[in-house]
Amino acid sequence: MPKVKLWLSFIFIVLFLASVSFSQESRVDTRIWSISYWQKMVQAGLIEAPENVPVAPAQFTGSTIKARSVLINDSPDVPVTTDPNTTQSENSIFVNPLDNNKVLNSNNSTPYPVSTVYGTSGFMTADGGLTWTGQVQGTGGPNSGDPATAIDLNGTYFVGYIADNSGQGVARSYDEGQTWTHAQVAPNPGSLADKNHMWVDNSPASPHAGNVYSSWTDFGGPHDSEIVFSRSTDGGITWSPRIEISTAVNAGSHNQGVNITTGPNGEVYVFWAIYDSWPSDESAIGMAVSTDGGATFAPAVRIINNIRGIRNSETSKNMRVASFPSAAADISGGPRDGWLYVVWANIGVPGINSGSDM
Repeated sequence: MPKVKLWLSFIFIVLFLASVSFSQESRVDTRIWSISYWQKMVQAGLIEAPENVPVAPAQFTGSTIKARSVLINDSPDVPVTTDPNTTQSENSIFVNPLDNNKVLNSNNSTPYPVSTVYGTSGFMTADGGLTWTGQVQGTGGPNSGDPATAIDLNGTYFVGYIADNSGQGVARSYDEGQTWTHAQVAPNPGSLADKNHMWVDNSPASPHAGNVYSSWTDFGGPHDSEIVFSRSTDGGITWSPRIEISTAVNAGSHNQGVNITTGPNGEVYVFWAIYDSWPSDESAIGMAVSTDGGATFAPAVRIINNIRGIRNSETSKNMRVASFPSAAADISGGPRDGWLYVVWANIGVPGINSGSDM
């Protein structure tokens, strides 16, 4: 009998430890992309910090600038900051529609070695990128990163990001990035408002010119795993309640990696990657369209099925990768006015999905 009790006690301890381990693992949502989320998981002891693997120095194989007026030697690369103790990643860049020599850049910004997340940095140039000024700290105050930049026809600068409370925020600047003001776009949905994008309607012919649009994936809450959308009609000061726009594609797992663009007449196009199982690569591209300035959307559609992304297949490089789409609309007024273009990383030709080419 004592041996039976001993074995029962041992089995109980094993099952208890297994349940604790499962409970901890179930608290980590592997679908989430945000670097700040994973930093918090490390700090909470739910995952181990990844090993810091040294990367071999880059070998320059491109072209060099050979022009008398160029001030940069040896390479066309121009650093936006010379701070040696910071990392800048997941960059977003936007050219001022009023002056193409003026450019806004924002990145996920951290100290190095990484111990926390500053948020979205803010760097500006007024000479076409030759020289840069700005800050490594978060625009609009500390935030959780995922930058999305825009500049409207009034010259207002915008940076969208995941807010410190895991909701969504946008900072705006009326003095070309010298000072920033934060506005809340949406509160925390329950876990995290992840992988956001922001856009501004800059088409002179649009009845909605000046509208600012933000979209992201809600993790947690009533819109869990879906793409949601918010708009501002007063230059980013106030924002509409989030609306769900991806439901009709019926993703098997979740929708993520949103990208917004606008057409010549104010059409709003929102694209994203669809995951029909998880963990897996991206399996389709979704789209939702609004013709009333983002107030309402037609049911979302899959513009292409049977793609093969790279998020879990990965590459041979020491970095995270994904097949989130990037889109653009022609608003030039030329022969292709209104045309839409969407790109993503695909293993082989979409639909065939094999081979060594992207």
